[in-house]
Amino acid sequence: MLNENEKKELAKALVEKIGRPFECPICHSQSFTIVDGYLVQGLQDNMNSIVLGNGPMIPSVAIVCIRCGFMSQHNLGVLGLMKKNETSK
Repeated sequence: MLNENEKKELAKALVEKIGRPFECPICHSQSFTIVDGYLVQGLQDNMNSIVLGNGPMIPSVAIVCIRCGFMSQHNLGVLGLMKKNETSK
């Protein structure tokens, strides 16, 4: 579960990146909630041989329109919210 500080940090990063009020592309509402956790999607190099839990991952956060349920995922790295690995160059 995300704590209130994490939710505030996520909301701030989204507002800064979007630069204007976010509008649902389906119902045009501007009311969203942040999903209470992170999503991680694995990258695959072969559609015929899916491997779960192994390989590169894309960590993200999702926001959900409270009117129609449309869900939008946002990459944590692009939002500047990923912790940098000290050993990576």
